[in-house]
Amino acid sequence: MPSTPSRLDNQQSMRPAWILFGAMFCASLGHSVLAPVLPSLMRELGLSALQGGLILTVSSTAWVICCPWWGRRSDVRGRKPFIMLGLTGLGLGVGLFALVMHAGLAGVIVSSTLVWLLLVGARVIVAALHSASAPATQAYIADVSSGQRRTRAIGIMSSAKGLGTILGPALGAIVVSFGLSLVAPIIVSAITPLVGMLLVWRLLPQTESTLKRGERAPTLTAFDPRLLPLLIISFCAMMVPAVVNFTLGYMVQDRFALDAVETTRLTGLAVMASGAALFFTQIVLIQVFRLSPLKLLRLGMPLALLSLMLLTVAAGSLQVILAMALLGLGIGMVQPGFRSAVTFAVEPHEQGAAAGLASSIPAYSYIIGPALGTALYGINPVSPFLLESLVLLTGIGVLVLHPRTRAFQPAI
Repeated sequence: MPSTPSRLDNQQSMRPAWILFGAMFCASLGHSVLAPVLPSLMRELGLSALQGGLILTVSSTAWVICCPWWGRRSDVRGRKPFIMLGLTGLGLGVGLFALVMHAGLAGVIVSSTLVWLLLVGARVIVAALHSASAPATQAYIADVSSGQRRTRAIGIMSSAKGLGTILGPALGAIVVSFGLSLVAPIIVSAITPLVGMLLVWRLLPQTESTLKRGERAPTLTAFDPRLLPLLIISFCAMMVPAVVNFTLGYMVQDRFALDAVETTRLTGLAVMASGAALFFTQIVLIQVFRLSPLKLLRLGMPLALLSLMLLTVAAGSLQVILAMALLGLGIGMVQPGFRSAVTFAVEPHEQGAAAGLASSIPAYSYIIGPALGTALYGINPVSPFLLESLVLLTGIGVLVLHPRTRAFQPAI
């Protein structure tokens, strides 16, 4: 077994981040390929927008429940086994999701209600198992790096989602353009997390427990004063992609009167623009300018707000793409800024527990965001973006006014 890594200097401290980047990129394909095709698939199956939103709401609930538990377990047993478990669970769950989709579209399962229930079950499996990898990866980076290198390493690891967001929709659009089933890209994406698991298994060094023998894993709550303002800020920010990514397909199709294939293509381009901006922010801007976690939050959240304002008034495809690019820039700063700030706010033996709470925040937003966004969209197509603007303003208020965030200074 490879030796346990310690906190390293310079380029050596970035090697685990690049390995995790590769693994998380493989995983992100399993997520991002679904976004542009899901609205069309829901309608092909005879499911409402609200039912589609509830699929993510229910699975996100499972993520919220499991993620902190997995994080605490990684404090006891080390990070690598839980990263591998999460990637394996993602591949198997996405494969089951694609199988149910195919059965529904082919008429093998006639009842749309049964199809919906099976899709919910498949996504719950994904969430319950894949949630093991999220806190373990963040805690792993905290274990092996410190100071500004930690923020940069988290930026590298997080940028995998941006690259996956670029290539995932492109994969979906290419497969659909060749006349294959809308389910085909999801089947392909079920394989990629398993490739990521093999990458971690072969290349990532194991870490030992940060606890002494017999010591119990620490239990942190969201109300811990060290974490609460950061968690509120992140929740407000992550509500934006939770609503936008799921309502965008409906908005594009209805506002511009497009068919299913045209909707998939334009939505895919917009999501790709967001992913490209996110990737550029985390792999270039953060690495070059080496901004502190607090500065990343203060820059990223206003950019996300600007993207919402543009989506509200977008009258053409270019404006939609630009708005999504701005969203990618904003969230590309907020994600590593928040995750890095959390690692500096707690002690070394609390990293897994804190990462579990931090990693559950996007799921909290997806519990509320998709169902709320699609329900509001049914009332007024603009209302989801207006509501999210108010939510984001609340997060900006906490960031600017809360005494802990104003005084926050990470260790160098």
